[in-house]
Amino acid sequence: MDFFVNQYLLGKNSSVEHAELKRLQLFKDHQTPAQLVTRDFDPVLHRTMQRFGVTNDQLTNLYDFFAQTTDYQGQPLHTEDLKLAVDYQISTGNNFREVRDGGRLAATIYFAGGTIGQIHHIDWYDQTGSLTLRNTYDIRGFKAVDEFFGQDGHEFNARYYRPDGQLYLERYFVKSVQNTPINSLNILKNWHGQDHWFASENEMFAFFLDELNRAHGENNVFIADRPAVAIDPILHMHSKVHRYLWLPMSHVNDGQDPLKAPLNSLLQNALTENLHRWDGIIVMTQAQARVLRQRLGKSARVLTINGTPVKKAAKRVKMAARTPNQLISVGRLGYDKQTDQLLQVFAKIKAAVPDAKLTLYGYGAPNDTANFKQLAKDLKIDDAVEFADYQYPLDAAFDQAQLLLNTSRIDAQPLAMGEALGHGVPVVSYDFSYGPDEMIVNYENGRLIALNHSASMAKAVVELLSSPAKLQQLSDHAYDDLDNISAAATWKQWQAVK
Repeated sequence: MDFFVNQYLLGKNSSVEHAELKRLQLFKDHQTPAQLVTRDFDPVLHRTMQRFGVTNDQLTNLYDFFAQTTDYQGQPLHTEDLKLAVDYQISTGNNFREVRDGGRLAATIYFAGGTIGQIHHIDWYDQTGSLTLRNTYDIRGFKAVDEFFGQDGHEFNARYYRPDGQLYLERYFVKSVQNTPINSLNILKNWHGQDHWFASENEMFAFFLDELNRAHGENNVFIADRPAVAIDPILHMHSKVHRYLWLPMSHVNDGQDPLKAPLNSLLQNALTENLHRWDGIIVMTQAQARVLRQRLGKSARVLTINGTPVKKAAKRVKMAARTPNQLISVGRLGYDKQTDQLLQVFAKIKAAVPDAKLTLYGYGAPNDTANFKQLAKDLKIDDAVEFADYQYPLDAAFDQAQLLLNTSRIDAQPLAMGEALGHGVPVVSYDFSYGPDEMIVNYENGRLIALNHSASMAKAVVELLSSPAKLQQLSDHAYDDLDNISAAATWKQWQAVK
């Protein structure tokens, strides 16, 4: 089996998770078992899985595995199910309820977002009003963890439970010099008759991966999808395993020489001292593969696997049936993605096409997002720019868009480009490393613009919006020319991973 090792699956995900979701579907379509593997404790994980169409046999979480609750089915838990003392006074509220003992606030019951009164966690307070205990409940209706806090407000102990109340894991924390909690000890209780002690979460994660590998007969494929959390645990596995490193990023920092510059710090150890321990390094573009082969030498096995497989083109929507002059951008908002430059480009476009609109689908750091919204106001385009945040799925948005714009300066492969082309949306993008030139054929399904030539990008967009016939021609090619990113071609690439 293939295991895709990550940190989490969240309500708002990055391209790493979206590539994994596409991969899970690809493997399912070919009746080949595969799983996403996550590390972090998440009480609403199984609701998130349902949202993204991930089934219990497609994801294993560390805490679910040790709690033996991967397939657990429970019932929603509400305030009336808690059996609180009859002399407590409980307030009403849609998001939380206060529990009072006379005039003292004893606890606050918080509800899970998007539910009607379903309990997420309860905070308990001492006589001084300080937080002392937090009970967190799994979305499936059982108490999953008790967290204990000292007088300084810092967590020092956490106890994790199975649905029957059995304790299976204890975690301890100490304060750092920055006054933040550091996990100092983890005790897995009575796992197959023994207690196991781990000095760090990484040690526990590696042990979990070994146990998961053994549970599936060993010699499975483990792919480090999120380098920051997956590389070290996979390298420290002791069971028989095939190790692969997936690179969701450039191997050097932004703007540096890909052949000679220092490796990204997250990859330094993995691609130097430990290069020989990987069965393969996986990248998403041929261009990055060529650079890495030249840089790492003959001992490195570098594979190219497309990260955005298109199963088939979507139902065709003619340009005349789409929202006129609707432009979209899909991806994280950030200065490395040059969202500020995208807004400046759009200001030039709107000056020439007054009814043009730009919708940005994605999220970013709160301060950055606020800066971008202010920039839109300063450029006097805020009435035509919508910050639509993270949305899933985006099929309807693609089917109404006339162009996708991308002003990034670096990537490993812009996954939204493949999705756009599959919906017949031509792409206008800077020709950055890596990916655009392997999906866009200039003047056929979009336009490639020299990096940071913002005036040229604006001009190209205006020309296309002003020529319905040309726009339709590009859209037709986008629908028709998907062979290099098709699901069939991608599946053939996966056959090299053994």
